[in-house]
Amino acid sequence: MTVELLTAIASVGTLVVITAGSIAAFVQLRHLRKGNQLSGLLSVLELFQQPHFHELINFVRSELPERMKDDAFRASLKQLPVDRRIHPELHVADLYEEIGSYVRAGLIDEDMFLLGHWLNVLLYWSLLEPCMEIVRRHSPHTFENFEFLAARALIWRARHPQGNYPATLPRVSGDARAAIVRTPAREEGWA
Repeated sequence: MTVELLTAIASVGTLVVITAGSIAAFVQLRHLRKGNQLSGLLSVLELFQQPHFHELINFVRSELPERMKDDAFRASLKQLPVDRRIHPELHVADLYEEIGSYVRAGLIDEDMFLLGHWLNVLLYWSLLEPCMEIVRRHSPHTFENFEFLAARALIWRARHPQGNYPATLPRVSGDARAAIVRTPAREEGWA
């Protein structure tokens, strides 16, 4: 074997090792990114479980529509800054604004979040839109990330007009539930 041939073989070997290392690094980065996105999503989902957030949601769902009929309440949305003690509904908008920014930045996976929350995003956008409309008259770029999230939720809904339940998996209807209850899990291979 000539020196030139040995050098060529060594160069090809080096190229193979570098390529394999690059592929491994790419795979690790991808897994790391997914892990970080999951961590971000879990942090956000934890916020949804806080009792204070439930109080805010109850306010938005039950009290806000009536409060919006009050001229003074609506007028106070024009103040800068808006008093969040008078307008606790804006804390909900703030949370969705923050989530929208995380989704836009790729810190939370859009599909992972919208899989379980597209309906809530659209619901709270529609409930809060009258408030946000007033705020946006003097601050037009407020809640853009919430709007982005609502737009993405609309797209998600359009992509899944029949829902997101796997087409190949039978639904658990009344008859199927009864059969599951009557059939021991061991017979089905589930346990």
